[in-house]
Amino acid sequence: MKVGDIIKYWRKEYKLSQFKLAEMIGSTQQTVSRWENNQNTPSIVDCVKLAKALQLNLDEMFADIMI
Repeated sequence: MKVGDIIKYWRKEYKLSQFKLAEMIGSTQQTVSRWENNQNTPSIVDCVKLAKALQLNLDEMFADIMI
């Protein structure tokens, strides 16, 4: 899975809209959309904000990424 696929998976698991998730992390819906479509990659700071908003740690959140 790519980073964007994982963000989308967790967002849907928590039944959040892109707008709501963006609001929770102080970003925009367009930014979340670009991440989910793998057009951009979130910074490590944004990854930490995402994990915190979803009450996950980074290991849990990104466990499915193939390196």
